[in-house]
Amino acid sequence: MNPLSTFKYIKNNTFKILPILMSIMVGVLLIYFYSLINKSTVELTKITATNIFSKYTTVASNNAETIPKDYLDKITNDNNVGHIVPLIGEYGYLQYSGFLGGMSIDVLNFYEKDISGVITTLDMKLIQGRLPRSNKNEIIIPEKYALQNKLKTGDYIGSEVSDSYEIEGKFKVSGITDGPVMLAVISDNKNNIPRSAVMKHSIAFYVENVKDKSLINYLSENTPKSILIKDYYSISTQMDEIMKPMNSLSYMLNMIIIVVLCISLGNLNYINFLNRKYEFGVLLAIGYKKSTLYFKLWKENATVCLIGYVAGILLTTLITFILNLAVLYPTGKFIPLWSISGAKVALFIPIIVSFLSLIAPIKELRKTDPIDVIGG
Repeated sequence: MNPLSTFKYIKNNTFKILPILMSIMVGVLLIYFYSLINKSTVELTKITATNIFSKYTTVASNNAETIPKDYLDKITNDNNVGHIVPLIGEYGYLQYSGFLGGMSIDVLNFYEKDISGVITTLDMKLIQGRLPRSNKNEIIIPEKYALQNKLKTGDYIGSEVSDSYEIEGKFKVSGITDGPVMLAVISDNKNNIPRSAVMKHSIAFYVENVKDKSLINYLSENTPKSILIKDYYSISTQMDEIMKPMNSLSYMLNMIIIVVLCISLGNLNYINFLNRKYEFGVLLAIGYKKSTLYFKLWKENATVCLIGYVAGILLTTLITFILNLAVLYPTGKFIPLWSISGAKVALFIPIIVSFLSLIAPIKELRKTDPIDVIGG
């Protein structure tokens, strides 16, 4: 017989600990599910904005002036630059809605012979159809966008089809892509602008190592107002500013749930202790120290909280999996099934609650007299 056994207590008092376990599980579910939603928004900003700039940096003139020759020479001769392609221009955008909020998908205009190399270096795969041909009003779109708008190869999009498309004209969907970047690409050069002329006004260059900021720092110093540079770090900073409100809301939600759980579970633990007061009185009478019994109470409470935490994580994963499979994937949306940072944040619930919810029971145990308890 082991009167201090935590698992024996849990086994023999399942119905008594069930409210505590359920409370922890629901609290973890709320925190962790919100963290998954938060992560889905982060992933959305990555696949629509930052991922492309982890591979490519664009430099463009926003007026008739050309890119300074020293800029072009520096880019051409830099060891961190893999290849340079002319960017005929941006051709509007397509609006994509995620689970929580939406982002725009850039529509970029490249020469036909450059498109294959660009999507290959971006790890994009052509899963349906073919690449757009030059001056044929064709476009390739991401799979998630196609699912969301019920599009397939051969369909037409553009302002001439519907006002909902922020892309001028009418384009036939020639192919559908999938991968870590959501990007729409066309090949429109009806004005027959030479590659050499475009290279002086707008380029995209492949970055071998995005952590090497020497070239970006050089280009960013004293940049003329007519030159617009889009790189990984500037875009990431913009996305971080967008995400700040959601992160603040996450912290507030965590604090509210922890405070509510500490109060409610503190009352439950106090009631449970009063029902076990005779048990603890006997343990004190046969020689157990109060410090040992304090630890016994904490082990029992911490174990129940940890079980509730694991159950909450598993339940959230199951709910998210079913939600993705039944509702989100068919509409081109998604919620990640796992978030390490979210699991770490949710872990604060059992850790903090296991300590703070024992304040009242420990105070009662501290003033417990074993003789008075045994004597009734």
